[in-house]
Amino acid sequence: VVLDGAAITLTSDIAEIGVARRYRVGPVRRDVGDPTMAEFVTGASAAALVPLAPVRPKALRSSAGIALSWIRRTRLDGDSWEIAEVPVSEDGERYEISVLSSGAPVRTVATTQPSWLYPAAQEIADFGAVQGDIDLVIAQMSAVVGRGREWRGRIAVR
Repeated sequence: VVLDGAAITLTSDIAEIGVARRYRVGPVRRDVGDPTMAEFVTGASAAALVPLAPVRPKALRSSAGIALSWIRRTRLDGDSWEIAEVPVSEDGERYEISVLSSGAPVRTVATTQPSWLYPAAQEIADFGAVQGDIDLVIAQMSAVVGRGREWRGRIAVR
Protein backbone atom coordinates (compact mmCIF):
# COMPACT_ATOMS: atom_id res chain seq x y z
CA VAL A 1 0.00 0.00 0.00
CA VAL A 2 1.33 3.43 -0.87
CA LEU A 3 0.08 6.18 1.41
CA ASP A 4 -0.10 9.73 0.14
CA GLY A 5 -0.76 11.45 3.45
CA ALA A 6 -4.51 10.88 3.38
CA ALA A 7 -5.99 9.13 6.41
CA ILE A 8 -7.11 5.58 5.77
CA THR A 9 -8.57 2.84 7.93
CA LEU A 10 -6.69 -0.36 8.59
CA THR A 11 -9.88 -2.34 8.03
CA SER A 12 -13.56 -1.89 7.34
CA ASP A 13 -14.51 -5.26 8.82
CA ILE A 14 -15.63 -5.19 12.46
CA ALA A 15 -14.52 -8.81 12.84
CA GLU A 16 -10.89 -7.67 12.32
CA ILE A 17 -10.86 -5.28 15.29
CA GLY A 18 -7.99 -6.29 17.57
CA VAL A 19 -6.48 -8.76 15.08
CA ALA A 20 -2.71 -8.17 14.95
CA ARG A 21 -1.21 -7.45 11.54
CA ARG A 22 2.41 -6.88 10.54
CA TYR A 23 3.27 -3.66 8.70
CA ARG A 24 6.49 -2.50 7.05
CA VAL A 25 6.85 1.21 6.48
CA GLY A 26 9.53 3.07 4.57
CA PRO A 27 10.46 4.94 1.41
CA VAL A 28 8.17 4.12 -1.50
CA ARG A 29 11.02 3.42 -3.93
CA ARG A 30 12.66 0.84 -1.66
CA ASP A 31 11.95 -2.87 -1.50
CA VAL A 32 9.92 -4.06 1.54
CA GLY A 33 12.98 -6.11 2.57
CA ASP A 34 15.26 -3.05 2.59
CA PRO A 35 16.83 -2.23 6.00
CA THR A 36 15.33 1.29 5.86
CA MET A 37 11.89 -0.23 6.33
CA ALA A 38 10.47 -0.10 9.85
CA GLU A 39 8.36 -3.04 10.93
CA PHE A 40 5.62 -3.04 13.54
CA VAL A 41 2.67 -5.17 14.56
CA THR A 42 -0.65 -3.60 15.45
CA GLY A 43 -4.34 -4.17 15.16
CA ALA A 44 -7.21 -1.88 14.32
CA SER A 45 -8.98 -0.62 17.43
CA ALA A 46 -12.62 0.24 17.97
CA ALA A 47 -11.77 3.81 19.07
CA ALA A 48 -13.12 5.34 15.86
CA LEU A 49 -16.46 3.57 16.42
CA VAL A 50 -17.09 5.06 19.88
CA PRO A 51 -20.02 7.52 19.75
CA LEU A 52 -19.13 11.16 20.37
CA ALA A 53 -20.34 12.96 23.50
CA PRO A 54 -23.64 14.82 23.21
CA VAL A 55 -23.48 18.63 23.46
CA ARG A 56 -25.53 21.61 24.67
CA PRO A 57 -27.69 19.98 27.34
CA LYS A 58 -30.68 22.02 28.55
CA ALA A 59 -32.96 21.61 31.55
CA LEU A 60 -36.40 23.25 31.53
CA ARG A 61 -38.77 22.93 34.48
CA SER A 62 -42.48 22.28 34.04
CA SER A 63 -45.17 21.01 36.39
CA ALA A 64 -44.38 17.47 35.18
CA GLY A 65 -40.67 17.70 36.05
CA ILE A 66 -37.41 18.67 34.37
CA ALA A 67 -37.35 18.32 30.59
CA LEU A 68 -33.77 17.47 29.66
CA SER A 69 -32.58 17.74 26.07
CA TRP A 70 -29.26 17.76 24.22
CA ILE A 71 -27.83 17.72 20.71
CA ARG A 72 -26.41 14.46 19.47
CA ARG A 73 -23.24 14.27 17.42
CA THR A 74 -22.27 11.82 14.72
CA ARG A 75 -19.08 10.17 13.56
CA LEU A 76 -20.19 9.86 9.93
CA ASP A 77 -21.39 12.37 7.32
CA GLY A 78 -22.06 15.14 9.83
CA ASP A 79 -19.90 17.91 8.37
CA SER A 80 -22.42 19.53 6.04
CA TRP A 81 -23.84 22.91 7.03
CA GLU A 82 -26.84 22.29 4.76
CA ILE A 83 -28.48 19.40 6.64
CA ALA A 84 -31.07 20.12 9.33
CA GLU A 85 -29.93 17.26 11.57
CA VAL A 86 -26.86 15.06 11.44
CA PRO A 87 -27.47 11.38 10.63
CA VAL A 88 -27.44 8.73 13.35
CA SER A 89 -24.25 6.74 12.78
CA GLU A 90 -25.37 3.88 15.05
CA ASP A 91 -27.84 1.04 14.45
CA GLY A 92 -30.32 3.00 16.56
CA GLU A 93 -30.42 6.04 18.77
CA ARG A 94 -29.96 5.18 22.45
CA TYR A 95 -28.65 7.19 25.40
CA GLU A 96 -27.86 6.59 29.04
CA ILE A 97 -28.44 9.48 31.45
CA SER A 98 -27.27 9.55 35.06
CA VAL A 99 -28.42 12.15 37.56
CA LEU A 100 -25.71 12.72 40.16
CA SER A 101 -25.67 13.83 43.77
CA SER A 102 -22.24 14.62 45.25
CA GLY A 103 -20.67 12.93 42.21
CA ALA A 104 -22.53 9.62 42.66
CA PRO A 105 -25.45 8.47 40.48
CA VAL A 106 -28.85 8.64 42.21
CA ARG A 107 -30.77 7.69 39.08
CA THR A 108 -29.72 6.17 35.75
CA VAL A 109 -32.12 5.79 32.84
CA ALA A 110 -32.02 4.95 29.14
CA THR A 111 -33.85 6.70 26.33
CA THR A 112 -34.08 6.35 22.55
CA GLN A 113 -34.23 10.05 21.80
CA PRO A 114 -32.07 13.08 22.66
CA SER A 115 -34.34 14.08 25.54
CA TRP A 116 -35.79 12.75 28.78
CA LEU A 117 -38.34 13.97 31.31
CA TYR A 118 -37.05 13.71 34.87
CA PRO A 119 -40.41 13.43 36.66
CA ALA A 120 -40.99 15.83 39.57
CA ALA A 121 -41.80 12.93 41.92
CA GLN A 122 -38.47 11.25 41.12
CA GLU A 123 -36.56 14.52 41.67
CA ILE A 124 -38.16 14.87 45.13
CA ALA A 125 -37.47 11.18 45.90
CA ASP A 126 -33.81 11.57 44.83
CA PHE A 127 -33.05 14.93 46.48
CA GLY A 128 -35.86 15.72 48.93
CA ALA A 129 -36.43 19.11 47.27
CA VAL A 130 -36.64 20.86 43.92
CA GLN A 131 -33.16 21.53 42.48
CA GLY A 132 -32.01 24.82 40.94
CA ASP A 133 -29.28 23.04 39.00
CA ILE A 134 -28.49 19.43 38.28
CA ASP A 135 -25.39 17.27 37.75
CA LEU A 136 -25.66 14.95 34.75
CA VAL A 137 -23.76 12.41 32.74
CA ILE A 138 -25.10 11.77 29.22
CA ALA A 139 -23.65 9.17 26.84
CA GLN A 140 -24.81 7.78 23.52
CA MET A 141 -24.74 3.99 23.33
CA SER A 142 -23.48 1.82 20.45
CA ALA A 143 -24.58 -1.74 19.72
CA VAL A 144 -21.03 -2.48 18.52
CA VAL A 145 -18.74 -0.83 21.11
CA GLY A 146 -21.08 0.03 23.98
CA ARG A 147 -20.96 3.29 25.90
CA GLY A 148 -19.79 6.36 24.01
CA ARG A 149 -17.88 9.37 25.25
CA GLU A 150 -19.68 11.24 28.02
CA TRP A 151 -20.94 14.75 28.47
CA ARG A 152 -20.54 15.43 32.18
CA GLY A 153 -21.41 18.60 34.01
CA ARG A 154 -23.78 20.75 36.02
CA ILE A 155 -26.54 22.75 34.32
CA ALA A 156 -29.05 25.28 35.57
CA VAL A 157 -32.70 24.28 35.57
CA ARG A 158 -34.62 27.12 33.94
